[in-house]
Amino acid sequence: MADSLSQKKYFEQAYRTGSDIWSHVPYHDTAFSLMPELAPDSTVLDLGAGRGIWAQKLIESGLRVIGVDYIRGIVDRVNEDAKESGISEKLYYIEADVLDLPFQDECFTCITDIGVFQHIHTDQWIRYIEELYRVLAPEGYFVNVSLSKRTPQFLGWRPYAVEDFQFEKFGVYYSFFHETDIETLFGAHFDIEEQKTEMYPMKTDPADKIALVFTRMKKKSF
Repeated sequence: MADSLSQKKYFEQAYRTGSDIWSHVPYHDTAFSLMPELAPDSTVLDLGAGRGIWAQKLIESGLRVIGVDYIRGIVDRVNEDAKESGISEKLYYIEADVLDLPFQDECFTCITDIGVFQHIHTDQWIRYIEELYRVLAPEGYFVNVSLSKRTPQFLGWRPYAVEDFQFEKFGVYYSFFHETDIETLFGAHFDIEEQKTEMYPMKTDPADKIALVFTRMKKKSF
């Protein structure tokens, strides 16, 4: 099974070369359609923010973004680019682990995760969900985009045709989810408000085609 160090090395290289898969998948419009209505200049926490492609979409809509990523190189690069572009007041990256977020309780009204949860090992899922719940404000929103079990083919593997939902390639760990899996995993902490599943071609291989499951959730109050 891929360990956290091998995954980190993979993403360090992927960010340097532009080979990370999310840079080439046109998920933005569908993800944005699930975003809740937020007041202008509201701050969104974006987990695993990467090269800032999704963050830029949020900024263009009038929001502010704090991005979290655990790759120091991409954090420094995006912050420098934001400064040069004059948007450093709207976009700032922090080097941190999504399992140990350096924020106070209940400080964000909206959190987004584009392709992070799918790389977290199953024994850390509860910790991840509880950490989200901790930093999210009462009745705050969480928008998640993850690989769907409906994916026909990904890096030579056929998720829809096998019972297994986990896959490892090039030192990276992937999980694929049905809509009901997301509901079951997050249901103790969040109410599912809307879900969509969309199919996309991939540039990794001419035969590859992935499905993504998009989910908007609202924090439960107890």
